[in-house]
Amino acid sequence: MELDAAGRGAKEGLRDRGRRAWRRLRGGEVTPVRAAASVAVGLAIGVTPLWGVHLPLVLAVCLPLSLDAPVAYLAANISLPFIAPFLTMIELELGSLVLTGQALPASLALVRARGAGLFLKEVAVGTLIFSPCIALVGAACTFLLVRAVRGRATPPRSDDELALDRVAARYASGGSRAAYHYVRGKLAGDPIARRVMELGAAEGLGEVLDAGCGRGQLGVLLLERGRATRVTGFDWDAGKVEAATGAGRGLAATFRTGDLREPVGVTADTSLLIDVLHYLTDDEQAAALRRVARATRRLVVVRELDPDRGWRSAVTRLQEAVTTGVGYNRGARVNARPVRELAAVLEDEGFDVEVSPCWGRTPFANVALTARRRRPL
Repeated sequence: MELDAAGRGAKEGLRDRGRRAWRRLRGGEVTPVRAAASVAVGLAIGVTPLWGVHLPLVLAVCLPLSLDAPVAYLAANISLPFIAPFLTMIELELGSLVLTGQALPASLALVRARGAGLFLKEVAVGTLIFSPCIALVGAACTFLLVRAVRGRATPPRSDDELALDRVAARYASGGSRAAYHYVRGKLAGDPIARRVMELGAAEGLGEVLDAGCGRGQLGVLLLERGRATRVTGFDWDAGKVEAATGAGRGLAATFRTGDLREPVGVTADTSLLIDVLHYLTDDEQAAALRRVARATRRLVVVRELDPDRGWRSAVTRLQEAVTTGVGYNRGARVNARPVRELAAVLEDEGFDVEVSPCWGRTPFANVALTARRRRPL
């Protein structure tokens, strides 16, 4: 009987993990914009002559952006074997027109005589033209179709959803709809945003230091919802700091360019270190944690990659390698330090530390360290 119960429990656990993985792949509610963006990504990747790696490319783009990966991969299958040759011919024709001013020769012998170098250049140039064009057409058709199917009726919005819209609108004030959808999707889908907002609702976060704030969207959301009285953030990416500064206008928010390896320069009731420590060496991580802890009167929240979570850790390392490799995130390395060592540093500084999973519906190995000072300053 006990074995049967254990077997049923294991099957239920496997089904539950499968359901969570599927929800993560889907990314969230199917809206006209998300569906259109997902199809656009799939088509843009699918028409490239990178056969065999379309699926990992789709996942690498869709998962961080919370797009619908199954829909994107379905669109990427435009390059089925019986269609791919025609797509390549279109790209060759476009490349030939751009590079030589002429269409491809009608004779196979003449095509061969042009040489492999020109052939590859024509494919590359043609793909750069064809890929965004077909992506835009597919996105427009998908947007109109999904909007027509869903209709215009929408359920009442919650206060949190309205706040997400307000925060995202701040990032789109310069005319960037992409920034609007990125910030809204990030805040709606990232479990650390939910965790910090819940802490703020339960006890208030007071003055907040966001160390390694990126674009600052979490701090802006805390202020929009009244979960913090003031937010000070810094990051070493000047472009992201500029975006954060623009979004924080009119709020009790200050963002500046700074480095975790340097003195913090301010004190706060609550400090956030979200997804930044793993870009530093072990010694730099310990020193940064100590500086932030000593500047914090009450609560430190850290979200980091746990290197001891099996396949989740491998997926997260891959995702970090891709985002740093393409320059999306700035970092000289991906150095995931054992979570117990990070907790030990905070405990030495007078905090009680609780470690809990913080990956939500994602396949990543992120955990949250919630550290409370034993004797608030």
